[in-house]
Amino acid sequence: LAEQYRFFHWHLEFPTVFADGGRGGFDVVLGNPPWETLELKEQEFFANCAPEIASARNKAERRRAIAQLARTDPVLYESYIAATRDNGCVNGFLRASGRYPFTTRGKLNTYAIFAGLSRQILAPNGRAGIIVPLGIASDYGNREFFADIVDSGQLVSFYDLENREGIFPGVHRNYNFALTTLAGTAHPQPDPEFAFFMTQIGDLQDDERRFTLTKKDLTLINPNTRTCPIFNTRRDAELTRKIYRVCPVLHNEQTGENPWGISFRQGLFNMATDSRLFHTHEQLEAEGYVLDANCFVRGGEVYLPLYEAKMTQQFDHRFGSVRVNPENPMRQGLTVPTSLSQHADGSFTPTSRYWVFEPHVAERIGVRQWLIAFRDVTDTRSNARTGMFALLPRSGVGHTISLVFLDEARAARYGCAFVGNVNSLVTDYVIRQKLGGLHLSFFIVRQLPIFPPDRYSRQLLEFIVPRVVELTYTAWDLQAFAQDVLDEVGEEMWARWFADAPVHTSTPPHTHTPAPFVWDEERRAHLRAELDGLYAHLYGLTRDELSYILDTFPIVRRKDEARYGEYRTKRMVLEAYEKLE
Repeated sequence: LAEQYRFFHWHLEFPTVFADGGRGGFDVVLGNPPWETLELKEQEFFANCAPEIASARNKAERRRAIAQLARTDPVLYESYIAATRDNGCVNGFLRASGRYPFTTRGKLNTYAIFAGLSRQILAPNGRAGIIVPLGIASDYGNREFFADIVDSGQLVSFYDLENREGIFPGVHRNYNFALTTLAGTAHPQPDPEFAFFMTQIGDLQDDERRFTLTKKDLTLINPNTRTCPIFNTRRDAELTRKIYRVCPVLHNEQTGENPWGISFRQGLFNMATDSRLFHTHEQLEAEGYVLDANCFVRGGEVYLPLYEAKMTQQFDHRFGSVRVNPENPMRQGLTVPTSLSQHADGSFTPTSRYWVFEPHVAERIGVRQWLIAFRDVTDTRSNARTGMFALLPRSGVGHTISLVFLDEARAARYGCAFVGNVNSLVTDYVIRQKLGGLHLSFFIVRQLPIFPPDRYSRQLLEFIVPRVVELTYTAWDLQAFAQDVLDEVGEEMWARWFADAPVHTSTPPHTHTPAPFVWDEERRAHLRAELDGLYAHLYGLTRDELSYILDTFPIVRRKDEARYGEYRTKRMVLEAYEKLE
C-alpha cells in the first residue's frame, strides 16, 4: 500500500526544515500545481475503450450499459470499479483527514488542495508564489480559503492573466491563471493588491490596472462569501463600490435581510440523474400521444416540454429549439435559433429535446403557472449579455436553467420589477465583475445589488411593469402570466398601458386573456433602452458613468456596428437616460 499510494509526510521527509518546535517551514514555496477535478467522469473514462457507452443518450442509459459490462467485458468492468473506488478514497481522505480545512468544499480540484498545502509548509518569515486558476479567489467552494488569507494578512498580491497571447504556449488561449503571492504569518500584509484580465506580464506596470481592495470593500460587495470581485480597472472597482453603497445585496445572509423572500432551485430535473423521466418525440408518438403546440397530449394525460438553457434569452422564452446530434456524444443537444418570422408568430413554441409527464412537474412546483428563470452557464468573453433572465410557461426545466422563487406576496407586478432590474445593463455590468468562471451561481445572484420591493413607488411600477410585460408576453403559452398581471391592475389600466402596443389579432385559444404582443425588434430595443435608462438613474449613475458602462460591452457594440453602422444601444440608452432625467 505504501508503494501504491506513495505515502509522504513533510515533517519526516524534511525534518531539519520543520524542526523549530513546529514553527519551521520553507523560506520560499514556488509552484504551478496541477488543475484537475477529482471526479471520475464516465464519458471520459469510456471514450476510447467503449465509445458506445460514452455516447449513450443520457446517464440512465449509460448506467445500464455499464452494468452489462460485468457480463460482457468483466476486465473493463473491474477496471471501472477500481477507478471509481480509487477516486472515492482520495476524495474521502482529503475531506476527512482535517489537513485541508478550507479547500475541500464542494467539488474538489487539485489546485485548491495545493494552495492550502503551500500555506501549511511556509515558514513564518517566508513567501509563497503559486500559479492557480482565478477561481481560488472567486469560486464559492474556495470562499473560506480566500477570506482566511485576507483576514490573516497573508495575501500579498493576486494578479490574474488571460492566456490569450500564449504566455503558456501549450495551454488553451481561453484559460485564466493567477499569480498568487502569500506571506508567512510573522509579517501580515496591509491591503492586498489586485489586477485582472491582463494579457502580458508588462501589464503589471500599468497603475490603472492595479488597485487594492480592503476587507471592508469585500464585505460591502460580497458580504455572504467574501469572495473576490473581478475588476478590469481601478475605475471599475470604484464604480462598483458606488453602486453597492446605493443599493443593498439581494439576500444578505450575514444580517438575514431578504426583502424579496427569495429562494433558488437548480432546475426541476437533473439532466443526468432524472433522465429516466424523460421521453423523446419518437417515444411519445409511438405511444399514441399527439403534439399540441409544444406539449404531447393523449386523452387527459399531458407531457410538458423540458426547457434547457439554450432555449432562453433575456425577456425571451423562445430563443431557440434543441436539435439532437447523435454524432457528438459529449454535446448532443444543438441550438436552433428562433427566426424572426417564428418570433413574429404568437403561436410558435420552441421544440425541446425531451418531454416530462405533467404530474412530475406538479410534484416540484405545485400549481405555479409561470416561472422566473436564468441561464446557469454563461461567459463574459463570448456572450453579448451575461445575466439572462426570462419568464417560462409551466413546463419541465432542466438543471442548466436556474429558477428564482419570490415570496408569494410579491405577485406578478413586483416579479416584473425584479426581472427588469436583473436584466438591466447596470446589473449585467456588476455580474461581469463577479463571474470568475462559466456558471452564474446562486451565491453570485444573492450578492447582486437589487432594489428591494419597497423601493418601487406606484409611479415606478407603472413605468416598469408594462415594458417588461410587453417584452415578455410575446406568445400565447404565457397567458397565465399575462392574466396574473391583468388581475392585479385591472382592465382599465391594462388598456391604458397598452393602447398603442401592437398585439396579435389571432383568436385566443380558449381564454379571455388579452392577446400577446407582436415581436417588433425596433420597438423592443426602445423598451429595453427605457428600462436601462431608468435603472441607471435609480443606481445614481451620472451620464458619464453610464456611458463608461456601455463601453464595457464590446460584443453588443460590435453587433450593433455590424448591423446598424453605429453603437445604437449606447445612443438609445443615453437618450432614454437624458429624457428621464
